[in-house]
Amino acid sequence: MVTGLHAGFIVEDYEAWKKSFDAHVEHRKGGGEVAYRVFRSADDPNTLTVLTEHERLEQLQAFPSSPGLRLAMQQAGIAKMGTMLFLEEVDSGTHG
Repeated sequence: MVTGLHAGFIVEDYEAWKKSFDAHVEHRKGGGEVAYRVFRSADDPNTLTVLTEHERLEQLQAFPSSPGLRLAMQQAGIAKMGTMLFLEEVDSGTHG
């Protein structure tokens, strides 16, 4: 079963945030992340949604309280944290 995280937030500057996000890939992988997708609002390039896939729900649930994450978020320029949802995939498909 695929588990995931939906995190919505506003950053001060997308390019600066993305550089920090990429620099912390090993930390995220250590938390069980196996894939991610970044979306931004069509109306505001600093309003982001990140969807991640994780190996196990237990790892995913522990990740937000992992050491250094809050500091990494501050350094990345997250101005406002929004919704954070833990997800379990129940269906998927493609249209082609």
